[in-house]
Amino acid sequence: QHYFIQSNLRTSIMSYYEESPKVKSISESGSEFSTAINVESDPPSFTKLRMMCVTMCLSVFSTNLVSSMCAPFYPRSALHHGLDSDITGSILGVYYASTVLASPFMAIFMTRIGQANLLQFGLFLVGISSFVFGGIDHLGDGVSFGVISFVLRALQGVGCAATDTAVFAIASSRFKKHLAKVNSYLNSSIGISFMLGPPVGGFLYSWTNFSLPFISSAALCFFSIAMINVVFRNLRESKLAEESHTASPMMVLKKSGHLLSNIRFVWILVTASFGVACTSFLDPTLSPYLSSEGYNNTAYIGAFYMLRDVSFTIGTPPVGTLIDSYKWNPNTVLVIGAVVAGLGYNLIGMTGSFIPGAASIRACIALVLIGVGQAPVFSATLPAMVEEATSQGLKQDDEACGILAALQNFAFYGGLWAGSVVSGAVTYYYGFLASTAVFGALVVLVSFIHIIIHLSCRKNITYHSIKTLET
Repeated sequence: QHYFIQSNLRTSIMSYYEESPKVKSISESGSEFSTAINVESDPPSFTKLRMMCVTMCLSVFSTNLVSSMCAPFYPRSALHHGLDSDITGSILGVYYASTVLASPFMAIFMTRIGQANLLQFGLFLVGISSFVFGGIDHLGDGVSFGVISFVLRALQGVGCAATDTAVFAIASSRFKKHLAKVNSYLNSSIGISFMLGPPVGGFLYSWTNFSLPFISSAALCFFSIAMINVVFRNLRESKLAEESHTASPMMVLKKSGHLLSNIRFVWILVTASFGVACTSFLDPTLSPYLSSEGYNNTAYIGAFYMLRDVSFTIGTPPVGTLIDSYKWNPNTVLVIGAVVAGLGYNLIGMTGSFIPGAASIRACIALVLIGVGQAPVFSATLPAMVEEATSQGLKQDDEACGILAALQNFAFYGGLWAGSVVSGAVTYYYGFLASTAVFGALVVLVSFIHIIIHLSCRKNITYHSIKTLET
């Protein structure tokens, strides 16, 4: 009863604050409790919001740079310590697995410590684990090297889950009118980190030793924490000061359950997962297939990956502009992106060969289509989730935005992890070309089911809605 009274009071205060931003304080008294909430005298300026956006982009860039930087040299070091390739793959893959498992709990954790504190916690966890990672190369025992690597990669995944959940929650709660644009900038930062991570990590490793790539990425994480303390100093817990301290973890679970009982909302997550899986499906299979074709030039192989990543990074900002400025429906944009990426995989399956020539040109076009299709998937998922959740009566406050960000991370990293795992198994039994063609057709099928569900289920099919829960 105390929670619902405070929730209603907070809603009244915020609606009044939006009309009169010069309000200094509002107090309300009841027979059993009294409370007063001081509201910031001025809303955040445009410059301050822009600095917030830059700081959040730096944060996600730092954490994702850690995950991609070790790809060129860690397998070689692990082999030097006596670890097999399958163990090395498990160590690198546990990053995504721990991110998937930790993401749902971050929405609950956010209700206890707040968005800015969760962001700093994630960066600190990634930074300190990366710093320790830089010193394990001196371990002579291969078992100790493998176990410590596994634990540290898992901690990095948990830190990434905290950072991404906090960043996208801040984006959806503080940038409501420009959510798609800010979301696209964040995803572009992630794309840049995956593009720069391997070459920068390889250069630092060859220039010095095993430790420098990890120490430099840890320093970047700690610098991001310092930036957060400066930029977020006057914004931390400002507009919704009571939200992080009165929100009940049980209420977070109930609201998450009501969202997941809505087939329209669930299928947004399904489409996003299949679309994001297009990013990782080629990672374990493309290079071996090219080797089997007799083409072992690493620069040629890297050029294919670069085509995909550059197309994704360049394509995300225009997608945000289409959604925010031109009012494109985010569900439509999401479906278009998934279909384009699926068609790219179908084109790879029909290519037959990547050797220079006509087939190679078709393969380049296919990889560009995959990258271009990824941009709408990553940029439109969160706006589509927010639109669907608010249509079911969920207020777009800090608590709700934390739930949506956590569910988005679960769908994204679940798709990344499943794409790489399923790809290797399916390719082993059915071959590279057949598996890519079937996967592309499956992505297109999921997209068409998305359209059918959102056209036929115009309203929530569940009896209880979130609006009923809150009232």
